[in-house]
Order: sequence, then C-alpha cells, then structure tokens
Amino acid sequence: MINELNEQEKKVIEQYTGFPEGKRLTYTKAHETEFIITMHYLHKYLAPGAKIADVGAGGGVYTKALADEGYHVDAVELTPEYVKQMKTDFAGNDLIRVFEGNAKDLHFLNDSEYDLVLAMGPIYSMKDFDDRKRACKEALRIAKPGAPVFIAFCLQDAPLIHEIFMSEDPAIEITGIGYDREKALVTDNTGSSRLLDTISVVDELIDAVCKDNDARRVCRFAQDGMSQIISSYVNSMSERSYAEWIQYLIATAERPELMGFSDHIVQVLKK
Repeated sequence: MINELNEQEKKVIEQYTGFPEGKRLTYTKAHETEFIITMHYLHKYLAPGAKIADVGAGGGVYTKALADEGYHVDAVELTPEYVKQMKTDFAGNDLIRVFEGNAKDLHFLNDSEYDLVLAMGPIYSMKDFDDRKRACKEALRIAKPGAPVFIAFCLQDAPLIHEIFMSEDPAIEITGIGYDREKALVTDNTGSSRLLDTISVVDELIDAVCKDNDARRVCRFAQDGMSQIISSYVNSMSERSYAEWIQYLIATAERPELMGFSDHIVQVLKK
C-alpha cells in the first residue's frame, strides 16, 4: 500500500476507481488512434529482448501489447483497483511484473535498468510542478543511458474544444473550470475531470528536466492528432479511409503547428 498520498493523488485514485481505463483506447476509432500512433513510435526504438517499464500503466493496455510481442514489462500503477486487475489479468505471464507504486518514487526499480520507459499518464495527473519534475527524474533514473523515455501530456485546447465548446451549453460548462477568457487558458481544474496543460507549460517542464538530469529531447509527437475534435467523422470512416487517416496522423505527428489539435502528446527524452 502507498503511504502519504497527497490530496491530488487521492483525487486521481478516486477519479479512476471504477473507470474502465483498460478499454479507453478501444472505445471508438477516434480513441484507438492514440494507441496506434504510440505503438508506431515505440516500434521505432524497441529492439529484441528489450526490458520496458510502464509507469502509470492504468489498465495495462501497453503492458499487454508489448508483452504479447515478447518484451519483458514491469508495470507500475497508483490506483489499487487497476493493480489488482492487472495482477489477475496477467497472472502466470512470466513477461509481466505488476507493482503498486507512485511515479514520484520508484525506489523498488533499479537505476539504469530499462531499455525503454513509458510514463503515459502520471505527469498530466499531477498538478504540482515539482512533483512532475520528480516523476520525470525517476523515469530517467531507471532508464539505461541512451534509452528512450516517453512522457505523455494532456494538452489544453483539443479537450477544451470537444469537451466544453462542443457540449450542449458551453457557456455553462466553461464556468465549471478556472478559465481566463481573455487568454483562453485553463487556470485551475475545479470542476474538470482532467488536468489540462498548455504547450508552454510542457516546454517549461521539459527544459527544467533536461537541465537537471543531463537529458536531451529526441522528438515530440501527437498521439491522436485532431481525431477527438472530429471524432464523429473518424468513427464513421470505412476501414480503407481509416487506414488513410492513420497514415495522415503518422505523417504529421511531429508537425509543431498541428500539435495543439491533439488531446495528447508525447515528449521522448534520452539521458
């Protein structure tokens, strides 16, 4: 059991308990784009026999997919319900170990142990800047020198558009969160189900992490592009059209001018 949870961590556990996170990436075609694009990028860096840490594994979607390909995966998750679920689902699978743990303190994982580290959820579930830096530092600590570390962020604008401005009554919805109308920035998460970051905050964090941990940027990519904003169109695509959409997302994943249209982005670092 994890001790001394702060209020934000308690909120995160409460938020995700009972939520079918393991199915989130397969709800619809629009949701599935996040998984497909991320796996495309993971395959750029993975070599046979790689050992992977999946920090903030949620329902274990990436853990399972990577273990199914023959990789050894250590899954770490904060929410006890998900930990219990993964231990049940992966029982007897010698390629997977499951830990209940906090991304800010991975003391049970060794320095420079992993060929690739995933931090696909923890950072955007934290509100405090120093907590985010600590989690990034831990992800880099357990990675081998030169190993890629994938750090995911939930951006502001795409969720703001499709969750607030495309709701039935945006004028009412917008009052549920701290919102600077003059700058169109989310300033607080009161009433919001997710922690929304702006790209400038992402850059501020990554700059600090790279400086403090002698790390460097490798690439940044959009996980789902504008799939959620135009989800009704994506979900109605034929398989042939959907394949073309996936190809478009792959081809444009690193275009800076399109990054803000995506719900999620990933910054890849190496130490």
